[in-house]
Amino acid sequence: MQFKEASELERKMGIEIYLTTQDGIGGRIRTLLSDFIVREVLRSGLRAEVSPKWPSGSLPGKGSFLLCTLIKKGIDTLTATRELAKALGIPNGLISFAGLKDAKAITAQFITIRGAKPGQLELLSFRNMLVVPMEFTTKPVNPGDLIANEFGILIRDIGMPSIDALVRLEAILGDLKELGGMPNFFGHQRFGTHRPVTHLIGRELVLGRVKEAVELLLTYIGPGEGARAREARSYLADTWDLKGFLELLPKGMFYEREVARHLIKRPRDYHGAIRKLPIKLRKLFVQAYQAYLFNRFLSSRAKEGLPLSEPLPGDWVVLLDEHGLPHRAMRASRSNLGTLRDLLKAGRASLALPIPGFRQEGSGGRQGEIEEAILEEEGISPSDFKVKAMPELSSPGQLRPALASFKLLEDPRVAGDELNPGRRAVFLSFRLPRGSYATCLLREVIKPRDLIKSGF
Repeated sequence: MQFKEASELERKMGIEIYLTTQDGIGGRIRTLLSDFIVREVLRSGLRAEVSPKWPSGSLPGKGSFLLCTLIKKGIDTLTATRELAKALGIPNGLISFAGLKDAKAITAQFITIRGAKPGQLELLSFRNMLVVPMEFTTKPVNPGDLIANEFGILIRDIGMPSIDALVRLEAILGDLKELGGMPNFFGHQRFGTHRPVTHLIGRELVLGRVKEAVELLLTYIGPGEGARAREARSYLADTWDLKGFLELLPKGMFYEREVARHLIKRPRDYHGAIRKLPIKLRKLFVQAYQAYLFNRFLSSRAKEGLPLSEPLPGDWVVLLDEHGLPHRAMRASRSNLGTLRDLLKAGRASLALPIPGFRQEGSGGRQGEIEEAILEEEGISPSDFKVKAMPELSSPGQLRPALASFKLLEDPRVAGDELNPGRRAVFLSFRLPRGSYATCLLREVIKPRDLIKSGF
């Protein structure tokens, strides 16, 4: 099968191909923040709402953790929780969440705040977020509590007639359904579309090159950065004048500022400098590099023509629970191949590929050879993810389904685009299992020529 090749920017993230062969409908996402809405769904059945009602009277439940809905616009989860902790006068670590949500969207997600009272939240006022108390609970919310995310996406500036856009859209979605789901790549926001550097920093940390990781954090120039940020990073790369860098740095670049200030005080303390960043962010660097490797494994498997919806001997298969989430792993062998293929056809299992880590065993068979070749090219061994230079960033790895099922919540709609007269807009509403990225479905639909101009 001949696959369409991804853009150069996507290939830097390990996303090398499209799985559908049709041309996309074009268009642009995230023209407005309200064009991209995300809502979390928990195992308990709770759904986060973008416009929740403030509770009247006492809250249900008991325990020291206050479960809240966090609605945010235009900021990421780490920034939002940091600002909330500062406003409450508590350590950031007392706020827990189930999943990271993108900045370029309106998102509704669940958080817990240890020791907080509903009355404290009533006194808070933020420009770009709202925190609404829901109930008391005896434990913090965590990633295992999240089962799915629901999306409402408006794709604007489509240049073809409504009927043509709808026919093409339905053909693409139909082909993905027939394949068994969408490619379960780690999406663009894991790496940063405007500045895809997180995985590069992660690689340096895994290899123990902390100085190089700090230099990348401060000086790497992304294709979508503004002129002032580019000037500041270029100046630092040429001079390593940290004080001059701070003067040039745009406001709001909090993490770079913290790291640079530390290095001014302690010029050779690169470990201390990177540790000025929150532990969750530092772990994200390593996780982004693992995501990049997974994306390459998946791209290479598809390009070689190996099946994505049925196992071969040596492949990993994960059994799925009632929510469609992995709960047990099995290795495919000639003796169990028929049984596993039947489970995949019934939607009760999925082919899986490894996210490399110090505990995760690679695939066998031809897929294992693909993985070993990529790791050798990268100069990385799974044991390197027991990060000696910074043990708190060590990562055991895990398995991830190669395909993600998606469920349309309503039929797609096509209408005129009020922001672009004479053009069309398509509304898509769908549900994905936790950990899967809406942009990986949208890229198949749009087939963007320029990721940044298309809003990714």
